[in-house]
Amino acid sequence: MALLLTAALVAIVLVVTGVTLVALLVGCVDPDRRRTMLGDRSALVDRLAAIAPWIGVLAAILLVNKGLQGYIVAFSYAYGIDPTATFFAIEGNVVATIQGLFPSWATLYFSAVYVFGYAVLLTFPLVAYVFASSARPLKTLVAAYSINYAVAVVCYTAVRAYGPRTFHEQSGSAESVSHGLVELFPDIVYLTSLVNSQTNVFPSLHTSLSVTVLAVALLTHAEFPRWTPIAALLAVSIVLSTMALGIHWLIDVVAGVGLAGLSVAGAQRVVARRDGSPPIPRPTVDTDRAAETD
Repeated sequence: MALLLTAALVAIVLVVTGVTLVALLVGCVDPDRRRTMLGDRSALVDRLAAIAPWIGVLAAILLVNKGLQGYIVAFSYAYGIDPTATFFAIEGNVVATIQGLFPSWATLYFSAVYVFGYAVLLTFPLVAYVFASSARPLKTLVAAYSINYAVAVVCYTAVRAYGPRTFHEQSGSAESVSHGLVELFPDIVYLTSLVNSQTNVFPSLHTSLSVTVLAVALLTHAEFPRWTPIAALLAVSIVLSTMALGIHWLIDVVAGVGLAGLSVAGAQRVVARRDGSPPIPRPTVDTDRAAETD
């Protein structure tokens, strides 16, 4: 029965995500850009070919992470440090306080953005940036994803931390932090256990990837201005949801924001080095007009 419900949940996520992606593509990508790229098959093929190696690296990291998940968890339990009690000692009941700021119905919203919103936020720019004026935004985003996952795997191997809800459960004070998502969708635990471990807490990958998408959205605001506020709403909501649902500590979130900054900056440098151009295009100066004003 659990398997059937999980399959139904996956199907719902895929359908809702697909419909939302189509709506965003229509609303956030200029129709001229879509027509130009889709009408020029060679340009589309060139764009996909340019990004293929970057996608390959990301896919390899994800496959290694998935393939070695059991070994990573075993190594973490055997040799990793457990700073959970220290996290609680530092921030206390910050997560419980944050949960108390929202009404009970907000749990449904945060659960939706944690599952559906997260899938949309990570997927849409991969589609939208195909229609950018160059391959730079897509390369930067994919490279940033790769750095996020690579660093997170190392952290999850070395740090065996538990989130607030698990910590309070184990300490016998489960009433301090509600379970949110688990209470609404009990079968989500089975689904997430297939790709994640309950000790994959520090840093918050939901936070780091969401902030990464927002950072790249800000960098590409001139080309996709309608996507920026949507990305901001989703990213902020997802970051809040990690604590409102009792999944992450504030420390995990702060570390996730730091990882996002590191990933985007690193991705820009890597892409610039491969392309032989500066990470952020420098403004051009009309030398003739400059000479006239001197």
